[in-house]
Amino acid sequence: MIDFAIAYLPLYLKGALVGLALTAAAMTGALIIGVAVAMGRLSQIPLLRYLTISYVAVFRAVPPLVLLYIVYFGLPAWAMATNSDVLIAIFSPLDNRLLAATLAFSVNAGAYVAEIVRASILSIPEEQMEAARSIGMTYPKAMRRIILPQAFRTAFPTLCNEFIIILKGTSLASVIGVTELMRNAQMVASATFRNLEAYVLAALLYVVLVILLQLASARIERWMGGTRAAVRASA
Repeated sequence: MIDFAIAYLPLYLKGALVGLALTAAAMTGALIIGVAVAMGRLSQIPLLRYLTISYVAVFRAVPPLVLLYIVYFGLPAWAMATNSDVLIAIFSPLDNRLLAATLAFSVNAGAYVAEIVRASILSIPEEQMEAARSIGMTYPKAMRRIILPQAFRTAFPTLCNEFIIILKGTSLASVIGVTELMRNAQMVASATFRNLEAYVLAALLYVVLVILLQLASARIERWMGGTRAAVRASA
């Protein structure tokens, strides 16, 4: 096993870096989608609220693998079948494996991030919004300057957990040929016929990555808690 790990570890690490990059891109997209959907769910506009509720319900129910197939195989093929220049221009770029995987994971994780952000916003006392409005802030400005920063501090641990979930989910991207960690493990297993070692090494790397991310998350969380305590002490 040791000689196997030494021989193939560089290839595995390359795949792990691809997986981390894919995770970071998908989490960025999920945050953008999640914040927008959370604001829509809190909106007083009925149509917007119903649309965002439907988005959360649908994309929390669809498995990520199914969504990945729809985005990578389904949408470009459908666009070509319609012979619509507009649809082809929109969906043909999804032939790119990394782009398709990023979009699929972003849309899926965005539904969960939306609920995390919404719950965090609702945890902020209403008096803070009322105080901000009383000194002349508009609702968007008060949300941006007062509410959302506190909500993100509250949501940080859960968002870190979602990041880890996305990282583990990137192994699904191997089915469309993204050369992340799991795909590289499959190629090594096929080339060497040492299936147990190939997949155990991949599992060990996932364990190491998750532990490192958990340690980093805990450290940042402690730092944020210390910063908050210092601000309160100086107030």
